[in-house]
Amino acid sequence: MCLAVTSFAIAGENRIWWVVLALLIIRIIVLGNKRTLLLCLLSCFIFAFRFEQWQRNYHEVIKTCQVNSAQHFLIYADKIAVDGNMMKCDAFWIEKREKLKLTAFLKNKEQQKELKSIDDSFTIECQADISPVNQPTNENEFDYRKYCQSQNIFLSAFIKDWGSVQRVENFQSFVPVLFLHDFRKKCALSFQKLPEPLDWYAMILLLGMRTDDLSDVYSSIKKLGLLYIFCLSGMHVFYLSNFLCRFVQKFGIDYETGQLLNLIVLPCFIFVGGGSPSLIRAVMMNVLVIGCNRLLKIKLTSLTAWSFVLLINLMSCPKLLLSFGTQLSYLLTLAIILWQDENQIAASLKINLLSLPIILYQTYQWNLFTCLFSLMILPLFECMILPATVLGVIIPGHFLSRPCALILRTISNFLQFLSRLPGNIVFGKPSLTFVLIVLFLAVMTETQKNGLKLWIVMFTCYCAMFLAIHFPPSSEIVYFDIGQGDCTLIRSQFNREVIMIDTGGKVSFNTQKWQKRKGRTNGETIVANYLLSKGIKKIDRLYLTHQDADHVANFPSISQTIEIKQVIVPKGMENLESFKKRLEESTIDLENVIGVTTQDDGVDNDLRLLHPFESGQGTNDDSLVLWYDFNGIKCIFTGDLPQVGEKEVITKYPEINADILKTGHHGSKTSTSPEFVRKMNPGLAIISCGRNNRYGHPNQETLETLNNNGVPYLSTANCGMIKLRKSFGEMPYICVYGDGTASRLNLPLR
Repeated sequence: MCLAVTSFAIAGENRIWWVVLALLIIRIIVLGNKRTLLLCLLSCFIFAFRFEQWQRNYHEVIKTCQVNSAQHFLIYADKIAVDGNMMKCDAFWIEKREKLKLTAFLKNKEQQKELKSIDDSFTIECQADISPVNQPTNENEFDYRKYCQSQNIFLSAFIKDWGSVQRVENFQSFVPVLFLHDFRKKCALSFQKLPEPLDWYAMILLLGMRTDDLSDVYSSIKKLGLLYIFCLSGMHVFYLSNFLCRFVQKFGIDYETGQLLNLIVLPCFIFVGGGSPSLIRAVMMNVLVIGCNRLLKIKLTSLTAWSFVLLINLMSCPKLLLSFGTQLSYLLTLAIILWQDENQIAASLKINLLSLPIILYQTYQWNLFTCLFSLMILPLFECMILPATVLGVIIPGHFLSRPCALILRTISNFLQFLSRLPGNIVFGKPSLTFVLIVLFLAVMTETQKNGLKLWIVMFTCYCAMFLAIHFPPSSEIVYFDIGQGDCTLIRSQFNREVIMIDTGGKVSFNTQKWQKRKGRTNGETIVANYLLSKGIKKIDRLYLTHQDADHVANFPSISQTIEIKQVIVPKGMENLESFKKRLEESTIDLENVIGVTTQDDGVDNDLRLLHPFESGQGTNDDSLVLWYDFNGIKCIFTGDLPQVGEKEVITKYPEINADILKTGHHGSKTSTSPEFVRKMNPGLAIISCGRNNRYGHPNQETLETLNNNGVPYLSTANCGMIKLRKSFGEMPYICVYGDGTASRLNLPLR
């Protein structure tokens, strides 16, 4: 445990972990066990030395990004993921001998089909943009860089154009590893021929591969809080080991010999199962315990095996525990070991209690009935799901595969039914201090006699944190870094009202069916995720400024997670077929959509509608223009309104000005006229645009207009998420998230 805290303190980049480490060492000193203290200090010292070495290697690898010549990449067959016209995979950069994440756009449908069916690893020679893995630029956005670092991957590569494809026989040193990767891909292609949903269960449980074919089932499992059973905790390895021992007994092989067979089968399963940290942890623990007990005749406890495996894996990858799945895997395994003598109900309650703060910190949600569901699913998993999956795969033909598929289909329908029951709570993201406090209290309830008092304190902590998240004394305007698009959130004090202006979205240019991707939109991964982290599960009013996809395309996907009570559009846009089609894909009823002009302005005094003046077709010329009073700071949002429209607005409303100007059309020269800027006289301009976008936004002419009028500006492309925030008792201030952390700026108001 001391080593785990040390890894968070050194690698987690949060000072609070140093406090926890100091308290833990003081606790060990008080115990008076010199041997334990010496071992803890020694392991911490060794880890610190290893991390320093890892850090130097990281910086050396980053320096290798600057390459101009063609490079060779080894692409593993089983690591290829194709989604529409995009291919992503784990690859090996041969020149620099580094693992990296590789991305490429596919040229045609034939290439897509070839990559989906390929079962041999290969190398390519091509030009590629190689850079460090991107860090998050929005608050509470998934930290992909830390996730990759937890796998010792530091670089990403984007292929500009496919080069020559070569056979891998030229790289003999890779052949043993490639054989395992190719075997895994051949298994995957074979499993895809199985009847549904047996194919999905076989892929996720036996190969560790996720597919989108049964994304509803995966979402249901995640919503019920049962994901750890299927993939995160590695529990299926334990059941698979027991299943193998019992299975060989049918052929007259004793149980002890079956355990010895696990010493051969389980290490192979690391490669076949995808080699995730949780899988490696589960296999290593099983192999250590069986090997020591059966071969060396040494009684090795599960707790000792857990500690030893954690030590080995942290030495291999110092940032291992920064991954949510790995955290949950090790924590749940520790809980199972500590409470293995408890009855099943008590153990399940304690395990859920211990995992709850971690789950809330990472997912912001919790199901009230997770403990009950886990008690139901665990025996179902052991007695039906895993046997049906294994037997359906190993018995050839349809003799068993169809009955097994039927069993799994019934279970899948049952899981989806459970996920639709009420009980899911959007808690929000608690502070790290809170997580550590309730984890400490959860452990103390087991060791202290006055456990009832601790339970009351812990319950009070949860209630206080819930209220602090859901009723914040601060208000904010959030300009999301949504790429080449627009999305702004207005959240009032105590969450009395939540307003959103546009949702962002991807612009498609004559996209063919094969090019369409099934992955999650950035409306889900960025916008909805942020709202959930703040305990927000509904939007009171959504203003869609006009019909362009980069402003509205994300609202259907956001509505699947966040309730949208009312949608307001420029009058005439609600009748467009393109808008109605998007509306059908959402959970919003047509009766909750309102088309408005300035004649229909029924909003409150803080939010005024300045445009359009009359009904239109939802084009740029019809863009909604909104003016908002944020605690005395006047803000204006203009959509993609052209300069002609801007001049009409200042002519009709000569009294209007603004402290903060959201520039129109992502900084394009078609908007932000000099006359409009002079009339608004803002202290700050904010530009929402994507990095390296094809349009060249923001346009140099727009920047010159701002500079000539003495208006400083911030761009989401450079600063990431931009937040205008007003905390209780403070003056409003600006926060930016371009470097992955919040940086506070003074507000340059006139």
